[in-house]
Amino acid sequence: MTTRTKFVLLTAMLVSLAVLPACWTYSLHPLYEDDDQHLTYDPALEGTWQQTGNECQTCRLLISGDSRAQQYTLQLIDLQKAKCNCGSADGPEIKFEGHLVQLGSHRFLDAVSQSDAEGMDAIPAHNIFKITAEGDSLSLMALSDDWLYHTPEAEQARLGECMDGDFVFTATTEVLQDFVQNHAEDEGVFPSPGDDDEWHRAGKSGDSK
Repeated sequence: MTTRTKFVLLTAMLVSLAVLPACWTYSLHPLYEDDDQHLTYDPALEGTWQQTGNECQTCRLLISGDSRAQQYTLQLIDLQKAKCNCGSADGPEIKFEGHLVQLGSHRFLDAVSQSDAEGMDAIPAHNIFKITAEGDSLSLMALSDDWLYHTPEAEQARLGECMDGDFVFTATTEVLQDFVQNHAEDEGVFPSPGDDDEWHRAGKSGDSK
């Protein structure tokens, strides 16, 4: 599967970027342990979200959750049937299971494809996003592959390795947690959200029908 295809399958579910990057970043280990004290749940994330900064105003991100299990299900649909490549009109539904992790004052989403998504060759690994939600606005920022590719060799080796055009985190959950927490405010690692990273709750003022 090409790098571009990998990116479309993942970001179609979670974020839409103006320009597709050269590679993607994902982790072999989750951002949380079983019964991790950092796992949290925010019911405000549940609902239907619409992108605000690009021409694909027909895409909707559906987030449902289970507060007792502290997990979410994320699914993207296109109201005009694949017009914006944010869903497949003919293929199986692509869904991701997500867990919200609170590290210090920042929150991160660990999203992994469910079995039906793997049937479409989506990456069965952990995809890490910095997440912010305020009122009816939602932002999801992916790790910068460019920063990871150009970080000093010793640091890169501690975190993971470049494989087939992607950066694969092989670090343990503990190391991964320390890394994202320490770099949460580093715009080189988590770039500031642009218009194409923003969602707003569908049905609110400014929503296009």
